[in-house]
Amino acid sequence: MISAQFARPRGLLGRLVGRTMARKNAQLTRRVVAALQLTGGETVVEFGSGPGVGLRLLAEALPAGRVIGVEPSSVMRAQATARLRRIAGRVELIDATAETVTLPAGSVDAVCAVNNVQLWQPLPASLANVVRLLRPGGRFALGVTEHAVRPDGGSVGRAFDDELMPCLREAGLTGLTATWEPGGNGRELLIEGQAG
Repeated sequence: MISAQFARPRGLLGRLVGRTMARKNAQLTRRVVAALQLTGGETVVEFGSGPGVGLRLLAEALPAGRVIGVEPSSVMRAQATARLRRIAGRVELIDATAETVTLPAGSVDAVCAVNNVQLWQPLPASLANVVRLLRPGGRFALGVTEHAVRPDGGSVGRAFDDELMPCLREAGLTGLTATWEPGGNGRELLIEGQAG
């Protein structure tokens, strides 16, 4: 099923899906990175970093910082490695998920994700683990398009923020805002917040 490829790309079809994601999610990825309000020396983790578009933008915004991509798909890690070859020494790729990543608590200034929070299973434990990484006041930004694929093959739709915001508050994020805007892949949701 094609929707499964968007959840965890693999094989030839996965490589094609990665190219599609890079193109369709570019505008939303730029919004998410801009929302982090980076100053240049932070440590930032992108979850579900996919083909590396966001990682490249983060590396450009962090000339003195550290960029970490957390990505469980070997196909996506390979595409990201190719996309980042000129700045390979400035970006670290980790084979993990939001639930399984084991970076030290309080070691990260900001985290972000584009079109994958709806796949984090189980969501409460994954969110808790992500928030655990943030320093107090650390920034959080994620983007989701209305067409983002859910584990059951459906899409998130235009009311996903109503479902997600209570989970984010429960995980310990504060100052949360949710904004829908038209974008390159239908309506796009940007959620911003910070660690309490």
